[in-house]
Amino acid sequence: MFKLIRAALWGTEVTEATEEDFDEMRLHAILGLVGPILSKVKMSPKLREKWQKTIFQQYIYNMHCFDVQSSISLTVPYVVIKGTSAAQYYPYPEFRTMGDIDIMTRREDYQAACQMLVQSGCKEITTESHKEIGRHREFIMRDISIEVHSYFSWMNDPVKAKALDEYIYNNISDTHVLPDLINGLVLIEHINQHMEEGLGLRQIIDWMMFVDKCLPDEKWEEFQKLVIDTGLERLAIVTTKMCEMYLGLPKHKWCEKADRSLCIKLMEYILKCGNFGNKRSIKDRLASGRINRSLTPISILASMQRKGLEEWRLSRIRLLKPFAWLWKSFQILKGSKPHLKDYINAKKQSKLLNSLGVKRDILGVAVYKDGKYSKQEILK
Repeated sequence: MFKLIRAALWGTEVTEATEEDFDEMRLHAILGLVGPILSKVKMSPKLREKWQKTIFQQYIYNMHCFDVQSSISLTVPYVVIKGTSAAQYYPYPEFRTMGDIDIMTRREDYQAACQMLVQSGCKEITTESHKEIGRHREFIMRDISIEVHSYFSWMNDPVKAKALDEYIYNNISDTHVLPDLINGLVLIEHINQHMEEGLGLRQIIDWMMFVDKCLPDEKWEEFQKLVIDTGLERLAIVTTKMCEMYLGLPKHKWCEKADRSLCIKLMEYILKCGNFGNKRSIKDRLASGRINRSLTPISILASMQRKGLEEWRLSRIRLLKPFAWLWKSFQILKGSKPHLKDYINAKKQSKLLNSLGVKRDILGVAVYKDGKYSKQEILK
């Protein structure tokens, strides 16, 4: 798979492809990358036909997505984030797999922008939980999802969250495009946002192509200030070095001292996850969530007490209620070996996130409400 990626993006020697390559690239939402070199790749006729059909379907969807984006009727300034803003750095932007359309407005224009979409015929499908958080509202336009953000950051630290969003807000204009370095900040934060649930190679390649086009050594000092202010420096450096090691990105001096063992662990984690964690079982995600949000003895006991009260029938008895945590502890100990394995894997993930400097080591994330950023307990 790595050879196919390098051939598609950097023009290295074309290799052969197997069903396993197809399945793996599908799970990472990067099948389309092979489009420009598909005729040169050795594979069975049956696989070639399947690959061609999949790429064609994705290409049609991408074109539809581009068309919908160009049809958004807003008279207030906004910028497009992710999606086409990431695709612009690819050698063939039309083969970068698209999803929904994300836009951000200035705060004073947010409600007006949402109202304009409704008036133009869009159907709002925002969930109650997202309404409560207030981060974005979601609309459907010609079968394409459009998310309008009031803020983008999804961080633990309110100060860093505010810094990141202000970099975006200060660059919103009628061009609908962020300056390259601010766009890169959005891309590395997008990786950060999906680290816990699991991210795939699509987000990593988005970042890699930005680095190749916009972050030569002489630009690093300017960009470094942005990632220091937002707490994303270590993640940016390690991810870039990992791209050099595995995906063919040309070398950069500013990441040459990155911990190679950490790069290996990060790639192993990415390959286990798939796009937005789609390779992970629900059980894996739940175990990971428990570890990532239960980091102190007090929080672990509180979590077990809460679960015990929910699951133990005898906890309704007043005298037994204080011992719900003990009952839940026994249930965990009685669990099967796979449960223990899930716990160990989640613990490794927790350690990896800590090493990258992006772990949410205090429960909750920073949300923007009533004119300020503050911590709120949220299960994403």
